Amino acid sequence: MIILLPLIASNLYKECERFANNYNTNNDVIENDVVKHDVISALYLLMLGYNANYYYRWSIIDNICIALLYILTFLISIFSAYLSFTCDWKGMFNDITIRLLFAFSAFMLGPFYLVWFFLINYLGKMC
Repeated sequence: MIILLPLIASNLYKECERFANNYNTNNDVIENDVVKHDVISALYLLMLGYNANYYYRWSIIDNICIALLYILTFLISIFSAYLSFTCDWKGMFNDITIRLLFAFSAFMLGPFYLVWFFLINYLGKMC
């Protein structure tokens, strides 16, 4: 068993090194020369006109823009949940648990719920 310790340590070191090389500082996964970003970062790169499958050198301004996009998506989700909670569908849903369930689903769906709210609730005069 003691004879195998250097071999185990060497394999462990190689695995840790391979794992460290597969990640860069922006927590983007690099696999087979293709970088996989999170959704907000990929959308940001696509808005700038870059291909999100390749490596991109992030600057401070880019990180600030990504943070602002995260804050914007959070605010949209909060606004969607608020609209869902305040709407009682002309008295059909007065139970607080159902309204909270709809508010949670609106928070998770965010912009999709805003489109739904506009088409069904606002134009259909349901709220």
